Amino acid sequence: MYFSIVANGRPPTVVETAAAFELDMLEMEESYRRLHDAHALVLHPDSVEVWMANPFCFAPTPHRVTAGGLGWTGTCAWDALGIPAALHTDGEVDSDCACCGEQVRLRVENGELVEGADLLVHILVPARRWWDDIGFT
Repeated sequence: MYFSIVANGRPPTVVETAAAFELDMLEMEESYRRLHDAHALVLHPDSVEVWMANPFCFAPTPHRVTAGGLGWTGTCAWDALGIPAALHTDGEVDSDCACCGEQVRLRVENGELVEGADLLVHILVPARRWWDDIGFT
């Protein structure tokens, strides 16, 4: 999954994965659902297509990342910082503060946060409740 995300800038579809592994489509759909149920990835509601494979998100969010020469979307501000780490490259995160809407810029160089290190992160939902509504969290 992650190899395909990095190579193509998106997750593989169920059809692509089934073809790559020479599996029946229904068997692949069940595999995706099991990964979703195990919190290994998040499927779009009422679908078997990937919405989130942390730290990557495949729907619009206010957490935009430039890393590895591509534009990405982070699931949240915290995950957005994980994208340059996952790609082993420098990157910039442009985000909006959930509290006041102010634009925030973070920059990672050589694995270090060099811009935005003075900011405070406030996690609105306790970790034990994240999967109650992972799309909101």
